[in-house]
Amino acid sequence: MTLTVIRNQSLFLAIFLLLSPLRASAAFGFQLDGSLDKNAISKSYFEGDFHRILPPLEAWRNSRSPKTREDSIFVYKYLSVIYAADSTTRPRAESYMVQLLKLMPTIELVDMYISDNIEAIFKDVKGKFFDQQQYIRNHDELGRTRQDSATVIAKNDSKTGKLGPAKSNQWIWWTVGGVGLAAAVAGSYYAFHEESSSPTNKSFEP
Repeated sequence: MTLTVIRNQSLFLAIFLLLSPLRASAAFGFQLDGSLDKNAISKSYFEGDFHRILPPLEAWRNSRSPKTREDSIFVYKYLSVIYAADSTTRPRAESYMVQLLKLMPTIELVDMYISDNIEAIFKDVKGKFFDQQQYIRNHDELGRTRQDSATVIAKNDSKTGKLGPAKSNQWIWWTVGGVGLAAAVAGSYYAFHEESSSPTNKSFEP
């Protein structure tokens, strides 16, 4: 059975689940209330029946029913491994692995008894994911470090006068005021000195 056929079955199952909420018996992988039957899916997985569990997993992912974080982790975990087992669907597997890591960055796949090849794929995706997260934390969208970006913004703000324009001009008025005061004092002193030394102001001596 090809993956194309499986995906078509998944779509049919998703439509069936949406249109038949009151069905008498649940489809494989689902409980009567529409929730995932994780025990049945896990049992079939470890029995190697991947083709059976793929349709309900994809149907759940494509459905509009409320999704819990735990269910999402469960689904992306199984989908990642199943699609990674086929070289033709590796890009899809890597996409699901990224979604899985976003939900649970510390998760591992050792409990899935995966092959060395799948383990290497997941390790590579996980390493790139953490590198990406570290880069996003340290750089802005233009590739500049956050610290350099903040410095550039501060410099631009200072050039446009956004950082305390009144404070930046105060020294001018203080300087002008100081010079004016000094000139006034010097002028007063000079005038007083000239007036005191003029003949009309000398003391009369008999």
